[in-house]
Amino acid sequence: MTELVATCHCGRATLRLAGRPEYVSQCNCSLCAKTGFRGIYYPSGKVAITGEFDSYVREDIGEPFLRNLRCRTCGVATHWEPLTPPPHERMGINARLIDPALLKDIEVRDVDGASW
Repeated sequence: MTELVATCHCGRATLRLAGRPEYVSQCNCSLCAKTGFRGIYYPSGKVAITGEFDSYVREDIGEPFLRNLRCRTCGVATHWEPLTPPPHERMGINARLIDPALLKDIEVRDVDGASW
């Protein structure tokens, strides 16, 4: 199994992922569009996270269910996780933090998050 390593701009936040994703999501919701987030998904047990993070929970939706995290030093969006206690069945990692050559043959799926 190939491990993928995702790092923020300054390198202080690192996410080690167990294997390649099935696909990459390109979402058009306001948050993903403004941060440039492209999602790949793993169970929390398949992700090892190191670094210091700030978090943001959207207040513009009826019932928030995700915490969006970014590197505390450089501010790059790194991942999201459910607000429920771990383990998480699914969490999202920003695919832009991985060398693009390692994901070049992965399908990109457009997601209409703006309509949710």
